[in-house]
Amino acid sequence: MSTKMTGELDPRIRLEGPLNFRDLGGYGTRAGMRIRSGLVYRADNLAKLSPSDIDRLGALGLHTVIDLRSDEEVDRLGRFPVGAYPSPLTYTHLSLVEDVVGVRDPNMDDQTYMNARYQHLLEGGTDAIIASFRIFARPTSYPLVFHCVAGKDRTGLIAALLLDLLGVPDETIAQDYQLTDRATAEWFDRVRSTQPEEIETIQQIPAVLFTANPETILSLLARIRSTTGTIEKWLLTHGVLTEEIDSIRELLLTKRDDGITIDT
Repeated sequence: MSTKMTGELDPRIRLEGPLNFRDLGGYGTRAGMRIRSGLVYRADNLAKLSPSDIDRLGALGLHTVIDLRSDEEVDRLGRFPVGAYPSPLTYTHLSLVEDVVGVRDPNMDDQTYMNARYQHLLEGGTDAIIASFRIFARPTSYPLVFHCVAGKDRTGLIAALLLDLLGVPDETIAQDYQLTDRATAEWFDRVRSTQPEEIETIQQIPAVLFTANPETILSLLARIRSTTGTIEKWLLTHGVLTEEIDSIRELLLTKRDDGITIDT
């Protein structure tokens, strides 16, 4: 178990706009390694950044932003303010799927629906997933962040695949996924205080879409393994090269006792 997940420690980097920006560094692996801190981040919507947010992200030295949102979401919500960023930065839009919600059979229970929805994200988003991992394999990409709207589903899927590839135990992957629930609770508080007129609209959306149940991400990993063998084999089958996987591991893994600390 990674020390990052003990007690009530909240690994989010506090920003004024985004509520779910966090470092994937610090997690331990089954082989006794650790993911390097300060290289790969996951986040929610990065279109609405305050000047202080931009300063904070600039201090992180970000080189790459991978935007997993749909074309419609980018047009409606805007995109990362590259022009306001203090140093050169590569913005890449890789829409995972355009149909974000997916189709729900009225006879499906909540978990069956979420499992089907994540399978839809995996299958419909294969090209974007592979493109993301190719970016992960390039040393010049780092530090980088990948994000969607809430930082839960599309971002959570990519994070889970990456963490598994790096050897992080399933229990830790599930806990990392579930951390989005903290950001969601704060988002509801923000809406209630700043946009109370939106509450009725939000209440029309199935409540399950606002939860990060660990079973959802664990079920997805189990389905991939049952059909392909391993997450690594799934990536290889869909076009990621062996040398790219080797590069990702070399770039992101280090010995557990290297003295790295997590700055949140």
